[in-house]
Amino acid sequence: MVNIILHSRSESSTVTPAHISIAALGATLAIFTTISFLLCMLLGFVAPEWGLHRPWLQFYLGLTGFDLRSLALGILQSVIFGGYAGALIAAIFNFISRRFG
Repeated sequence: MVNIILHSRSESSTVTPAHISIAALGATLAIFTTISFLLCMLLGFVAPEWGLHRPWLQFYLGLTGFDLRSLALGILQSVIFGGYAGALIAAIFNFISRRFG
């Protein structure tokens, strides 16, 4: 017969809840959205007949096409929207992890 030792879990857990850096996730999503915007604009410049650039023109405020003003405005909005989304997601995750994790 085999001896089995069962370990019961302690009620006072020493495991710390998961934590995400707000700045790191904000910067990551800001860079991701910026790169995605630039790749989509490049594709729209190279192959405008595909129409894959149209969502950027619809969802970003003030974009008019493939001029420098639209490019700068799109990059700025990508950084702002991506950073905001990343910071908010990280803050919500950290709150829920501390509260329920």
